[in-house]
Amino acid sequence: MVTNVKKLPAGVKLLIDDIAKAIGISPKELIEYYEWKANLKKLKTKKMTEKAIQQVLKEWKSERTGISEEKAIEIYYEAEEEIKRWKEIERKLKKFGLE
Repeated sequence: MVTNVKKLPAGVKLLIDDIAKAIGISPKELIEYYEWKANLKKLKTKKMTEKAIQQVLKEWKSERTGISEEKAIEIYYEAEEEIKRWKEIERKLKKFGLE
């Protein structure tokens, strides 16, 4: 993942800076958005077998990886806020014809 804008070539950095400035976010947020989109695309194309799903559920139920209901709710709401943030960035990019 490339979240350090300073390590990018100068032309790419200028482009990212200009786009981020136009939609009112930081260059780092813009890069994180595109990383999120790439990861989301990978998740949508990945098929899980029923056996794999059962294994994940068993791991979640085990005591060593179990989390409290309160912690699960907290994680859910944090994820929901993140998704809202990415959707807002996506909406702004679409407005400029960049998505």
